[in-house]
Amino acid sequence: MKQMSKKLVSTMLIVCGLSGNLWAENIKVFVASSAKLAMSEITNEFKKSNQNDEIVLTFSATGKAYAQLSNGFEYDIFMAADSKHPAKIVSDGLAISKPKIYAMGVVALYSNDKNLIKLGINALKSDKVKHISIANPKVAPYGVAAMEILTNYGVKDAVGNKIVMGDNIAQSVQFVDSGAADIGLVAYSLLKETELKGEYLVIDKSKYAPMEQSFVITKYAKAKSLAIKFASFITSKSAKEIFKKYGFETK
Repeated sequence: MKQMSKKLVSTMLIVCGLSGNLWAENIKVFVASSAKLAMSEITNEFKKSNQNDEIVLTFSATGKAYAQLSNGFEYDIFMAADSKHPAKIVSDGLAISKPKIYAMGVVALYSNDKNLIKLGINALKSDKVKHISIANPKVAPYGVAAMEILTNYGVKDAVGNKIVMGDNIAQSVQFVDSGAADIGLVAYSLLKETELKGEYLVIDKSKYAPMEQSFVITKYAKAKSLAIKFASFITSKSAKEIFKKYGFETK
């Protein structure tokens, strides 16, 4: 009798396990590199109450990921570093939601040389600066913002030959960390709450267009309730607090 009971319990546990796996979902989420630290923590927080579900995060430049999506790569949620690309996805007929802002991007001047940061934006014109790191504006919104900043401060022509471009904003930070660049215009969100080697200065927000980092749910998530649930969590109060922790502003 005891042996039968043990077998029954074992069978029930197996069935329960299979049932849990059957109900589990998985989604693919593109995340702009600027939100890598924040979204990694937000996803971990979400997983605490959704342990059986799988969320695969891919970090890259917004423009590159948009090209992937346009060519058939099945991202379920697309989290850009701007509002332009999510709007394009909607107009392309690839979204099942309207764009929603999840955070406001902030640009910072960053260098391993603390004395350069003391000079502010004028540091870019210093003879000590041979290379200025920014993200490629052709694919990265933070690169677009960097070029706007250089233009609005009136230093674009003077420092144009010093610019080195990363494939995404995370790589632009790495250029400064490694010494490949002396200074950079990068995402504040990748500097906040991290072990910095250098110093940073937050750039005046009037010097670049507001960075309304937005997301859409794509057509590939049409039958995925997990995508709707996760999207809701991204704009929740607890997620906003995490975004703020990493230097983003929220609405």
